[in-house]
Amino acid sequence: MRDFPAITADRVRELADQWDAVREGRSKDEADRLVRDCAERLTAEPTGEHAYLWTLGLLMTAEHTGWLTGDGVEGAALVALDAADTALRERPCGHRWHPYEDDLGERQDGLAHLLPLLRNGRSEAEDEQWRDTATKEQWLCPRNIAGYARVAIDVIDPGAVADIPPRLPLIDARKAQHLRSILWDYPDVDPAYELSDYAAALRDHPEGDARAGLVVILHAACWYAVSGRIRGKWVLDEMVQALEAVLPALGDEPCAHRDGEHPQAGDDPAALATVGVHLLSTGGRGVYRRRGGIEGWHTPLEGWLCPAFLAGLAREALDRLLAGRDKLFGTRDTAHLDAEYLLPDGRLDIDTLTTTYRQSWVTEHDELVQNAALWAARRWAAGDGDGDSGGEGRERAVLLLLACWAVDGMVIDIPRSVLGVLQEVFERVDLAPLDEPCPHPGEHPWEGLERLASRGYGVVGYRDTLIGAHLNHLCAPGDFEAPDEPFAPDAWSCHRHVAGRVRDVLEVLYEVDESDEGDAGGDADGW
Repeated sequence: MRDFPAITADRVRELADQWDAVREGRSKDEADRLVRDCAERLTAEPTGEHAYLWTLGLLMTAEHTGWLTGDGVEGAALVALDAADTALRERPCGHRWHPYEDDLGERQDGLAHLLPLLRNGRSEAEDEQWRDTATKEQWLCPRNIAGYARVAIDVIDPGAVADIPPRLPLIDARKAQHLRSILWDYPDVDPAYELSDYAAALRDHPEGDARAGLVVILHAACWYAVSGRIRGKWVLDEMVQALEAVLPALGDEPCAHRDGEHPQAGDDPAALATVGVHLLSTGGRGVYRRRGGIEGWHTPLEGWLCPAFLAGLAREALDRLLAGRDKLFGTRDTAHLDAEYLLPDGRLDIDTLTTTYRQSWVTEHDELVQNAALWAARRWAAGDGDGDSGGEGRERAVLLLLACWAVDGMVIDIPRSVLGVLQEVFERVDLAPLDEPCPHPGEHPWEGLERLASRGYGVVGYRDTLIGAHLNHLCAPGDFEAPDEPFAPDAWSCHRHVAGRVRDVLEVLYEVDESDEGDAGGDADGW
């Protein structure tokens, strides 16, 4: 065996910090060296004075060992841990309980602090830094060390040992963390690929052991998938395919459960997804059963696993995904909006339109504004609206400016069903006037409105109210009083002014389009 530094109190603190750094992502080569050192020392002295230290060191680094180690490192760790378990698990013991019998997650983060305290010569009463519910004697008990050796084996090679408390695998704990970050709307992973992985797993194994967890997770995540935050249609396609695949496997037979024996989905998707993660594995289901529930749910586990219950969840999620996919990526019909946005004489009901647009900053009105923008853009593209001599008429200019205004105010990323149509309409506008002299003096209306709006900086909705007042007067000067500092009609319809507005919104649309990275699919076809 190689020579190692002597085990002093300072050395224990140093090792604890190094092992903790492995959990935080220390470089692979350095982490492998630390794991090998632990394994060599424990293999040589499985019952030695410091067997507790090497065992807990291998426990702290087990997540790295199970996923990222180089050749031979995992095997060396498993051999060492098995040797410690074999040598220590039958030692005499008078304790009724040991720390390893608790959930690992409750103590994992505190091991680096705890290790240097175990043999510092102070009793629990004398040690101000000792805050664990177990005594130091319970921690150092050979049977506890053997138990933690088995726990470490299970972290490295899930399911390889028995006689340990049910445990949510660390990889699943990480999945729960990622899902919560997505459903709290602060994702620390790519939501598209994360959700597609769950969908693929369910599609490929609709009768597998993880089925219940996957259905619950997709149900919890379906609102996010259809919210517009995910730009790729392929993600929704995969989620739909997965749920369509699992429904036949779940069947349509009624179950024997009574009212209240099935869980309610609840109104906390992140918590529901956490339950789903626990349902993925034997260990996670064991944790649920042992605790009598998690995340506020206490329905017996059998209720979650019931095929009839899961079929109901799957159908709900599927209906929501199909409707959302069509809304985000299908062709939206706006013909029915003629009745809402046209007056009986066929003129624009401009006040209703600008009132709709003034609601654009409210997220719940996104769909309303998007549909109004599509209606205005399609009407302009179809050549509708009045026509004045010398250029575009008032209504023609207003229709195009309304569509531009909508892009300014859309709260969430523009869905493909809207983006494709607007982009195609705006690309019809001639941008050549941008390089030509302007035919009239003074500033253009949109630039002037920005200047005027700056006077009301900080007043919620002031800018949109100002724009609405000017567009109302431009479109129907006989019905609406002129606002302060109005602009001439020919300034509004000036080809250079309109081209500038269209150029600005096209830049926004192209940026959104490029952010899809070519995988959005399902562009809207036709108007």
